[in-house]
Amino acid sequence: MMIAMALLFAGWSLLAGSQPKQFGRIVRHGHLSKSTGIAMRWAGAVLLLASLAILVQSEGPSFGALVWACLLSISAMAVALILAWLPRITPAT
Repeated sequence: MMIAMALLFAGWSLLAGSQPKQFGRIVRHGHLSKSTGIAMRWAGAVLLLASLAILVQSEGPSFGALVWACLLSISAMAVALILAWLPRITPAT
């Protein structure tokens, strides 16, 4: 279950980082090309689906999907909170 949570967190991080505004907050003065943004979105989606596959295989289809839905929202909230606090915890350059 911890592997699935790590995959979900990484997937949401990639999806959030694929947006130009968030990419600029994560990578100071960085420029996000269109192909990089698309690749990050695909990688994020693959990681989210991989976590679903892991949970369905380990917990069964019904409970695995339920656990995935719960972990999906928890990890999305964690990424959103980290991105909201990022300017406060990283020094300005």
